[in-house]
Formats: sequence, C-alpha cells, structure tokens
Amino acid sequence: MDVLLFRLAIITWLISAIAPIDGVWFAGIGLFVVSVMGAVVVLSNLTLDYFHGLGDVLGLLHLIMPWYNLIVIWAWFRFASPGPQPWSVWNLLLYVAALHSSLVVSAFLVVPSDVSLTVNATGIRWVFAIWASSLLLLALAFLVRCYRLRRFMREE
Repeated sequence: MDVLLFRLAIITWLISAIAPIDGVWFAGIGLFVVSVMGAVVVLSNLTLDYFHGLGDVLGLLHLIMPWYNLIVIWAWFRFASPGPQPWSVWNLLLYVAALHSSLVVSAFLVVPSDVSLTVNATGIRWVFAIWASSLLLLALAFLVRCYRLRRFMREE
C-alpha cells in the first residue's frame, strides 16, 4: 500500500509539472520557476511597513510554498529508509507542507481570483490541485510506511 501511494505521488507530481495549461506543455515547471522568482523578489524587498495585521503575516507563509518541491525531492530519496518514527522532524515537515498546500488549494478552488491576465486561471488551479494532491499522497505513503515498520518491529 505504501509503495503504491509513493508511486502515485510521483506520477501526480510529474503530471503537475508536465501537464499543459492553455496548450503549453511543462507549464507546471514554468509556474514553479516564476513562483520561486516572485517569492525571492518579495522577500528581498520586504519591509516592516508591509505588516498591517495578522493576515499579512500569515500571507507570507504562501511564499515558502515553491520550496515544497525540495521537500518532495528529498522525500523521494528518503522513502526507502524512513525509519519507524512517523512523527520525526523531517516527516512533520512533509506533513505540514502537505496540509498547508491542501488548505491553500481548497481556498484557491473555492474563492474566485484573477491569477494572471494571460493564462487561464482554471488551468493553474487544476495544476496546483494536482501538485498538492501529490504532496498528500507522499505524506500518506510515509505515514503508512512508518506505521508498517513499527508493526514489524513489534512482531520481532
């Protein structure tokens, strides 16, 4: 079960990277590059007068989302030996990233917004939803693998 979830996570992540938005293939990779550049620019020009309330501070959490791809790639290499601790620091990082991206996707699919003037926002929303589902599948694969390893250790 955990291997199947892991393979589904890889497939959905690749689909989100390769899938076309408005007929442009590999738009997910372009979206990743643009979002990383935007996050770096916003963070480098950030001043204290930007913060007017708690909503502005929480909005900064969205700027770390492009870096979740590094967590995904790290998890791909680590899946073979995650250890029997489902609540280790590294696994918690993956779980928080999956939960955060899922909450943002659910809000992104419900709340209408103009993401771009040149790209259909519906295409971006679906690619983003597929990407977030790959994070969820990866987190579930790690949970199942860790609990399975714990059960095997108890039986020995």
